[in-house]
Amino acid sequence: MALPPNCLAIIDVGHGNCAVLRDGERTILIDAAAGSTLLEFLIQQKITTIDLVLLSHADKDHIGGLLAVLSSGVCTISQVYVNSDAEKGSASWDDLLYELEQVRRRGGIAFHVGLTAQETGKFDRAPIQIQVAAPTPYLAAKGPGGTDRGGRKLTSNSLSAVIRILVNGEPVALLAGDIDDVGLDDMLAAKPDLIAPLLVYPHHGGASAADVDEFAKKLCAEVKPATVVFSVGRGRRMPRPDVVVAVRKYVREIRVACTQLSEHCATVLPRTDPTHLNDAFAQGREGRKCCAGTLVIDFAKPAQLLPTDKSHLTFIAASAPTALCR
Repeated sequence: MALPPNCLAIIDVGHGNCAVLRDGERTILIDAAAGSTLLEFLIQQKITTIDLVLLSHADKDHIGGLLAVLSSGVCTISQVYVNSDAEKGSASWDDLLYELEQVRRRGGIAFHVGLTAQETGKFDRAPIQIQVAAPTPYLAAKGPGGTDRGGRKLTSNSLSAVIRILVNGEPVALLAGDIDDVGLDDMLAAKPDLIAPLLVYPHHGGASAADVDEFAKKLCAEVKPATVVFSVGRGRRMPRPDVVVAVRKYVREIRVACTQLSEHCATVLPRTDPTHLNDAFAQGREGRKCCAGTLVIDFAKPAQLLPTDKSHLTFIAASAPTALCR
C-alpha cells in the first residue's frame, strides 16, 4: 500500500521502535531501529526525503537503522534531533554521531543536540502538532549517569523522549520510547497532557520499573489509551505477560496489538500467509511472524487504524491459542 498523505505508520521492525509520520508535505521519522527494515520501508513507499528525525534515546534498537539510511543515498535528511548520552559507549551510537557530524560539516544536514519538552511546538505544521512530553530540560541536563532529586540513578531510558502526536488539535498517539519509572515520574511532575487513543508502550513491553503494575497504573491513568501497541520481535519473549496483565487491569476494553507474534501467544508460526495485514512493509511478513505487523493510522476522518480490530482478532483466534491479549 502507498501510505495515505496524512498518516502515522508504526513499522514492524522486529525488536525496536520506528514510526513514520506524514502531514501531506513532510515526512518525519521517530526512531530508527537497527537493521534494514526502515530502508526497505522507505524504498517501498518511494520516500526520498525525510524532513525531520527525532531520536528518543541512544539505544541501538532506536537509532541503528538511521546509519543505513544515511549511507544508502536513498533519502536526503534535513534535520536530526538527539539528546546527549556520554554513558552510551556502543559503536552504533558513536558511528551515528560521527556520521551526522560529517554530513553536517558538508552542509547536508542540520544536526541538533537537545530534544526536550522545551521543543514542544517547534515541529508543528498544520494539521500536525508534535508534543515532546519528556524528558524535561532538567532531566536532560543531568544526563545519563546522574541522579534525580531523589537520588535515583538516571539511565539512557530515564532520558527517553516521549512524543505525542495530535491532528487538528485531537490526540492520535503517544510514542513512549523506552521511558522508565524515573523518567515517568519526572514527566508526570511537569503535568503534560498525555491523553491519546493509541499508546506505543515503553521498552517493547519489557520491565520499565521494578514494580510493573504500578508503572502501568500511572502511565495508563494519564494516557487513557484505547489501543496499546507493543513493538516486538519474535524470539525476544516480549511483551512480558505481567506487563500485558497490568495494562489490561488498568484499561477497560483495550485493544492490544503486537507487531510480531510472541512465543507467549503461539509456540508455532501460522502455516499460511496472513490475510489481515495491510501492504506496508513489515519485517515479519516473509517468515509469517507478524501479528498486527506494521500499523497505519489514516488521519482522514474518521481516523482508521489498519489492520482493523475485527480482522486482527480473527487472525488471533486462529493463530494465537495462548494469546496474552485475550
